[in-house]
Amino acid sequence: MHRTMLARSVLLMLWVVPSIARGEVEPHARYAPPAPRAASVVSPAASARLDAEGTSALWVTFVDKGETDARSFSRAVARAGEGVGDRARARRAREAGGRFVADWYDVPVAARYVDGVRSTGASVRQVSKWLNAVSVMADRATAARLSSLPCVQSVTPVGRAQRIEPVDQSPAVPSPFERGSLESGRWNLSSLSLDPPGTYGPSLNQLNTINARAAQDSGYTGAGVVVAMFDTGYNKNHDSTILLKRIAEYDFVFHDGETANQAGDITSQWDHGTGTWSVLGGYKPGQQIGPAYNASFLLAKTEDNRSETPVEEDNWLAAVEWADSLGCDVISSSLAYFIFDNPALNHTYSQEDGRTVPVTRAAALAARRGIVVANAMGNSGSALGSLQPPADADSILSVGAVDNANVIASFSGRGPTFDGRGKPEVVAQGVFTNWAVASSNSSYAGASGTSLSTPLIGGISAQVREAHPEWTVQQIRYALKVSADKAATPDSTTFGWGRPNTVTAIYGTPLGPPVFPKPFNLHFPANATTTPSSNFNFRWALTPDPNGDPVTYRLRILEPPLDTVLYDASTTDTMMTSPGYLLRPGTTYKWFVSASDPAGHERESRDRYTFITGATTGVEVTPPPSGFVLYPNRPNPVRSSTRIPFAIGPTAGVSDARVTLRIFDASGRLVRTLIENEIDAVPAVRLPTWDGEDEKGHRVGSGIYYYRLTVSGRETSRRMVVLR
Repeated sequence: MHRTMLARSVLLMLWVVPSIARGEVEPHARYAPPAPRAASVVSPAASARLDAEGTSALWVTFVDKGETDARSFSRAVARAGEGVGDRARARRAREAGGRFVADWYDVPVAARYVDGVRSTGASVRQVSKWLNAVSVMADRATAARLSSLPCVQSVTPVGRAQRIEPVDQSPAVPSPFERGSLESGRWNLSSLSLDPPGTYGPSLNQLNTINARAAQDSGYTGAGVVVAMFDTGYNKNHDSTILLKRIAEYDFVFHDGETANQAGDITSQWDHGTGTWSVLGGYKPGQQIGPAYNASFLLAKTEDNRSETPVEEDNWLAAVEWADSLGCDVISSSLAYFIFDNPALNHTYSQEDGRTVPVTRAAALAARRGIVVANAMGNSGSALGSLQPPADADSILSVGAVDNANVIASFSGRGPTFDGRGKPEVVAQGVFTNWAVASSNSSYAGASGTSLSTPLIGGISAQVREAHPEWTVQQIRYALKVSADKAATPDSTTFGWGRPNTVTAIYGTPLGPPVFPKPFNLHFPANATTTPSSNFNFRWALTPDPNGDPVTYRLRILEPPLDTVLYDASTTDTMMTSPGYLLRPGTTYKWFVSASDPAGHERESRDRYTFITGATTGVEVTPPPSGFVLYPNRPNPVRSSTRIPFAIGPTAGVSDARVTLRIFDASGRLVRTLIENEIDAVPAVRLPTWDGEDEKGHRVGSGIYYYRLTVSGRETSRRMVVLR
């Protein structure tokens, strides 16, 4: 049914171990003494930068993170690990063979070290826990004061980027494929659909040459995948981007949460970022369809276009750490860091060894932590070795550009890296690629550059990640390479493995076809609608399992404001009756469904919808004319938590009742007391929740349990099942 885990483990070892052995990233699994201070704390390159500029951007790297011994190191790592979000933990556990382990890179820079830097008069720009450094603006006198701090290991110049501007911009070249259209039927995008189908327009050829459209026909559109865009800024109201799902954004230039143009920006600031975003995920039928239009996006504004001064690399480093913390799956980046404004300070080809340039080290570490990084090779071809960092990073996808006839673009950066590794890995259409023009909310044009081919590869990486949530970064990278059109004869300088075939990467590599149920949509209640009454059915689309196995669906309803699980129940059908007695009238809830095969591979629905309960919700739990009623718990079976509703009717001459509710296991032993001898005014309706834990706060195991209600000396019981 599935490929053996042993074979995959061997492949994974072959891919991952060499990158660590070469030193691109270091495990930092154990405490180590403080790093020795550099012979010249202020490096010669930093001195040259200060001589040329007076005040300059510098990296201040520390000797340690403030730990004094192995015990304090372990405590610091444990504390840092507690702060890693669920998505990031799951992603890193997949890369590590199933177990999340916090490490040195999770530990923040020591606050007292940052305060010490500020005390010298240096202006702090960014703080990097991965580099254990801060970037600052400082003059020579300040640099001297920095070098005297015992915690400072070195002071070096911040690298600067040569912008990867479009090489040419003109109307997109017509293609014989442009008459193609989306498949018939309804297409999902944030609860919207195309019916009748709309055309791909000028964007079709750039998708067809990497077979991304056919992968969309199979249902893979990036749903559930978090993609980070690193670029100049973004017009979020453009026709091609306004419908896209954004979960976070940050401006690393102005240090605020707005990535669109704002006061202080030049008019063209957002042009490049809007365009690359539309290539990867745009959605405007008839004009622009990106490979991963159903992805969820993180928007990072990392580049300042207000002057011709090259862009410093510290914004990129801050962005990659930010994206990692938010559970990012894919990064698409079209910046390169090679050419300084002072030629004497340029990076040299000898530094393009995969472990020297800071952004290269960060890109490799992001890949090691489970993020697929697609980065442009740069537009400085066609000489050998004309690639630009971080494209020299091991374990990422460095992307070259071809035209629609698969001829390499003259401007596309060439490999190999200085240490002899082949680059690029893959190529995509980067000549007359259709993209959105930010200056008008409805304009499109053709543009050329490796910054256009890169988001195409980022988009299909999201499609493959959606199809194969179980794969590691290196398995995705491998699948794209071996599916490409030059895989039989890859080169190390120009094409790499060539143009990937997205469908082959998903279905036809030695790693095997998808094992998770296919993506599916929610139907009713539609997003942000009001339910008609308590008597309605949740409905969702049928999803097939790739192996033909039966699929079990699991409906969950989340209760505001903390999104706690209110209802959790399973079925083999594509509908389930609303648990009306649990829902309060006029309240907004979230709901979603997951589909699982017998092996436990779980696919979540493309969206999580909200609904507002109607006025009659909750009428199913009402006090009886007399006595009391203990209702069935919901959900049952219990996976995480359950509600146990009961109602007490009026009794002649009695204004209150004494209530106790306890949970027992199958042998009759007390597990948990939920209500202990409380007095309720009657009539009364109660909906207590059991969190599935015993009196000591331990999660109970799977099995049969009983809940017993005692009301003024009278008892009744019901049975429930716990499934873990």
